Formats: sequence, structure tokens, C-alpha cells
Amino acid sequence: MERLLRSMACRSVVVRKACFVVTAAFAAAIFADVTEMAAPAQQSFDPRDVAGHWVRTTPIVSFGNVPSGGRDNPTVQEAPFTPEGRKRYDANKPGYGPRRSTQRNDPLGRCEPLGLPRQLNAEIVEPHSTWQIVQTPGRIVQFFEYRHDWREIWMDGRALPASKDAEPKWNGYSVGRWDGNTLVVESIGFDDRSWIDKFGYPHSDEMRLEERYRRVDAETLELVMTITDPVVYAKPWSSDTKRMKLNREKTKRWDEQIYCVPSEEFPFQRLIQSGNVVEP
Repeated sequence: MERLLRSMACRSVVVRKACFVVTAAFAAAIFADVTEMAAPAQQSFDPRDVAGHWVRTTPIVSFGNVPSGGRDNPTVQEAPFTPEGRKRYDANKPGYGPRRSTQRNDPLGRCEPLGLPRQLNAEIVEPHSTWQIVQTPGRIVQFFEYRHDWREIWMDGRALPASKDAEPKWNGYSVGRWDGNTLVVESIGFDDRSWIDKFGYPHSDEMRLEERYRRVDAETLELVMTITDPVVYAKPWSSDTKRMKLNREKTKRWDEQIYCVPSEEFPFQRLIQSGNVVEP
């Protein structure tokens, strides 16, 4: 390249500026070609394909414990509680986080389903900080390895049931649609015995949950959740952006079949003196 550029040296004062421009453009073009050859090829993906095993990579393992205030003044985002919400929050005694109690009443310790959105936090430590999506044209099914639970998201255009007809369920009722390349899931009809996360944030049976999934690239899925619950929270409350990485090796391993078995869980809670109230 050096020899080639020297051969293009500008000898005439009149054409020096023009020659310099041509020479610089030629060098830039060569550099761009070399850079393109060196850069790894971007793996193609369908932004509307969210199927696969997804592992949480973001450090926040809850819905409510979202840091704010910056590095110099680290604080925790305060939930926009109503008076009733504050009362329910104070009554919940988690075994994790800043309010950790020696007398816990976490539903997890009673083998109750974790429900949504707690399942979506992927709060359990690796290798269980994962969930799987199976996608068909009319329905998406989401499997949660820990506690061996699952939920369905209907994509066939049906509407959610009326609130008065939605008997509360652990995972509620969910429908989905595409907004551009973002999967938007709306859910209602939740059993209010579950917690939003392991830090004891509550919800009522009037909670509406919105999930927004966006596939950023071939390996990354982002999720933001927003809760609207006028009984517990004075305004809609959104989670942090949870990032998940595609685990292509997961399908090569046998399912661990992790269930919560009362005859095993309750003696274990007593053995370790967890303080969790295991009796309903």
C-alpha cells in the first residue's frame, strides 16, 4: 500500500489539493475493506422469533430492588405504594434483601407457586436462572425450570376475559400481540397470595401486568415489565430492563424436574432453622 501511495504523490502545485483528496479517499476505501474483512460477521436472526432457552445475565434478581441515585449515592427505588400497599408490604417477611427477617412468610417456603411476575425475574441462582419459550403461530408457552411451572400466552387474537369473569389464578390469563418487532403481553386475573419478587413486594387480584420482549440480536432478549395495580400501587410501576442470553446447549441436557415437595421442603426448612412459616 505504501508503494502505491508513493506512486500517487502530488508533484504539481496546481493539482496538489485535488490529488490529496483522491489519495485520501483511496486510502480510506482500502482501510474500510480491511476493517470489514476483519470484523466478525453478524449472525442473522428473526426479531419475531423469541423461542429458546433464555438465561438471565443482568444482576438484578427482583422486580422491586432497582438501584437508583447513581454510584455516589446508591439507593433503592421506592415502590409507589398506596396506604393499603404499604400495609401489605410491611406484613410480608422475606428471607432475602434489606428486609430479611428471621421469621419469614415467603410463599416459596410453603411450596406455593411463585406466580407472575416473580417467575419472570429468574431470581434463582444459576444454572436455574432461566426459562424457556416455545413459540407457535397461535400460542406461546413459557416454561420455568425452577418449580417446574409453565404459562401460556395466546397469540390468536382473542381478548382477555372481563375482570368479573377472571377467576384469580397463579399465572393469570395472558394474550400477546406484536408491536413492530416487540412482543407485547397483557395479563390479568392473578391470585394475590403470590409476591412480585423474593423481597416481599405484594400485589392484589386487580393487578394488570404488561411484558415487552425485544430480541436485540441473535443471542440477546430484553424484557421490561410494568405493573398497574390501583389497590397496591399509586401509579404504574416498571421493572429494570432484564437481559437474557440464549443458551443453545440447554436442549442437550435432561430436564432436572425440580418440584417443591412438601414432605421434603418442610423438614428442610426446620432443619436449617430458616424461620419460614411453613404451615398455611
